[in-house]
Amino acid sequence: MTTGGRGPLRVAPTVPAPDASTPGAWIGGPGRALLDALPAMTVIVDDRGIIAAANEAWRRFGRENGAGPAVAEGIGQDYFTVCREGRMAGCPQGARAEAGIARVLRRELPIFTLDYAGHGTDDWRWFTLTVTPLEGGGAVIAHSDITERRRVEMSAAALIETGRELASGLEPAQVARQIATSVVRVFDACHATLYRLEREAGRLVCIAAAGSGDPTAWHGRSVRIGEGVVGRAVAEERSVWTPDVLADPKITLPDWAAERVRAAGFRSVLAMPLKAGERVIGVLSLGDAPGRTYTEDELALLAAFVGQGAVALENSALYLEIRDARDFLQSITDHSPDAIITTDGSGRVTYFSRGAAAMFGCRAEEMIGETVASLYPGGLEEAQIVKRRLAKEGPLRNYETGFLAKDGRRVEVSASIAMLRDAAGVEVGTLGVLKDIGERRHLEEQLRQSQKMDAIGQLAGGIAHDFNNLLTVIAGRAQLIISRLRPEEPIHRDATLVRTTADRAAALTQQLLAFSRKQVLQPQVLDLNAVVAGMEPMLGRLIGEDIDLAVIPAVGLGRVKADPGQIEQVIVNLVVNARDAMPEGGCLTVETADVELDAAYASRHLSVPPGPWVMLAVTDTGLGMDEQTRSRVFEPFFTTKGPGKGTGLGLATVYGIVKQSGGDIQLYSECGRGTSFKIYLPRVAEPTALPAEARAPAILAPRGDETVLLVEDEPEVRDLAREILEASGYRVLQACDPHEAVLMAERHAGAIHLLLTDVIMPRQSGRALAERLRPLRPELQVLYMSGYTNEAIIRHGVLEPDTVFIQKPFTPAALGQKVRETLDGPRPRPGSAPTPA
Repeated sequence: MTTGGRGPLRVAPTVPAPDASTPGAWIGGPGRALLDALPAMTVIVDDRGIIAAANEAWRRFGRENGAGPAVAEGIGQDYFTVCREGRMAGCPQGARAEAGIARVLRRELPIFTLDYAGHGTDDWRWFTLTVTPLEGGGAVIAHSDITERRRVEMSAAALIETGRELASGLEPAQVARQIATSVVRVFDACHATLYRLEREAGRLVCIAAAGSGDPTAWHGRSVRIGEGVVGRAVAEERSVWTPDVLADPKITLPDWAAERVRAAGFRSVLAMPLKAGERVIGVLSLGDAPGRTYTEDELALLAAFVGQGAVALENSALYLEIRDARDFLQSITDHSPDAIITTDGSGRVTYFSRGAAAMFGCRAEEMIGETVASLYPGGLEEAQIVKRRLAKEGPLRNYETGFLAKDGRRVEVSASIAMLRDAAGVEVGTLGVLKDIGERRHLEEQLRQSQKMDAIGQLAGGIAHDFNNLLTVIAGRAQLIISRLRPEEPIHRDATLVRTTADRAAALTQQLLAFSRKQVLQPQVLDLNAVVAGMEPMLGRLIGEDIDLAVIPAVGLGRVKADPGQIEQVIVNLVVNARDAMPEGGCLTVETADVELDAAYASRHLSVPPGPWVMLAVTDTGLGMDEQTRSRVFEPFFTTKGPGKGTGLGLATVYGIVKQSGGDIQLYSECGRGTSFKIYLPRVAEPTALPAEARAPAILAPRGDETVLLVEDEPEVRDLAREILEASGYRVLQACDPHEAVLMAERHAGAIHLLLTDVIMPRQSGRALAERLRPLRPELQVLYMSGYTNEAIIRHGVLEPDTVFIQKPFTPAALGQKVRETLDGPRPRPGSAPTPA
């Protein structure tokens, strides 16, 4: 493609020569000679846009870029038509250019300029359009080629952007890849490689490659100093270029390089050293088509780029070295169970390790800057005594004392304390390493507690065993008597009552055996509804009269395979835990249900494969748990109860039994809102089950195009619900809390058809949110969702039974179906409030 002029043509608003004031004056004579002398593609048009004259640059460009003879000649052609139909490659085709030219011809503008992109036979180029009116009518239209200028501008912008990208990366491998990739992009090169100099080994090692071919084939390849183009660049400490690296007799390549060059498809190579100050640290190499040369501007740009790359690589190497040293020391302190504390010369804490945070129950952020004297029971006086001992005796070893935790408890420790000194030997603070020696006594107390529970279990098991022997005789004899009597005989009723009472006693002893874990593991197909129903009287006695017990069995519940004694123990432990969480009474709900856990749920709970499960939920209205308690609730010996009031083994035992039975357990709890334990056991098909009892395959959820306002404070649940709804065609507005939801509802211009909200969120409930939105969106439908079981929420008084609700976890089909049902349900009456809690 032939380039136009060197820059935009600048023509005065009016042409002073009297003979050049009209378009016809440019057809021949001096006007024509002047027109042809202009380097830019230039035409003279009359008031209608008809070309009266065209210069040699226009004609040459047209011939070389495929324009027809008439267009290339120009005279008589409608300029607007030539541009609009793309008959001349370098002419502007946009409506903006046509409108600007027309305004100049109508004398509405004194001049019009526009930068635009055009194309020739080879590639796209950039032009500046300049339109200047003639005094006698018509205008001069010049098209100046500014491609080189634009390329320099774009390369400079790319260099700046690349500098930002390099500055944001500190990993050496990441920085190296970014440098190689950016060079290929900025310089439109075929290939780029980056080498690190290992001067002591006398070689360069490739650390990154980009562009054509397989970049990984270059990684780790080495070149000796002085070998190849990159080796010469290091040896001579200057840029080295060859038009053909495979044919240049002055270049000696290593054995592996020629094959790699052919595979990547380049020949010309430019290598430029990377320097940190005066020290060469590597080489950047560009590969491209045979004979490619670089302008001075490109070389200057590449030098600037290489300078940025060298600084980025050096910084990343220093960062990595410092980070590795820091991480090593941090790893030591982070993984130490001991408390490691440093102070400055004034006794203020400068470092507080994770072990210290765990030992004293306070975060490092809370302690940094605080005086270490606050940890001593004797306060400042005791801290000064320790400091005087350090000055007199030197480092203290195995100094046993007590320190105060955040909650006021005394932590018995064995401390090693020493002075910290700087490089000049000046004292700058102290270092203390504290070992908790209360752990041994704590373990001894746990052992005694565990032995006590084992003794109780042994006693209960022995009593149950002996009592079962007696019950065998009683029940057997009663059955014999019944078999010998006619039903109408008076004693038959008494014998039947004896047998029934014996059966109930046997059930009690069986529960004692389950509690004591003396029963041999015997998995069998169970109906959880029957298990819960059989335990209901005992559970009522266990929780007391001040707690309301509700048992909600699911209709047509599937079967599970587990040891009935262990399942009973699980229920007892959970019920006892719920009872203790409600010291002033409350509601306890035991509920069963069939659930389908899909792949999305299973991906977030790695121990749970997708498929059919049976859920057993135990929910209370007690005190609830905070996040710290929830994270440790299944740990052995962890308890929130006082000394002597709990072993910390109840929930750990539940966890073990559920896992041993092939199931999973999930905890849902919020402070002040109670706790719900959900146990999932694999659903099994009974050998005698009828085919009609099999669950029908799930159908696709119905679709819709309404707008849903989704409010959920848990990011993962919120993302899942959004993906499910969007996949079903709904438009989703998502908010992380009620405040954001109100703002969205106020600002959203279109309709919002449904509010899908969590029931319990920080600071405001879903019900309160619905009340706030009702005046803004009177026709808004509301669908609540929660991790609590349905009946438990109703018993909490949070929602009424007729409120539309979906229980977590839900499958996509279940959510889609419930959303569609809600949207298709009865519309709220204008001015009506949401269902009260």
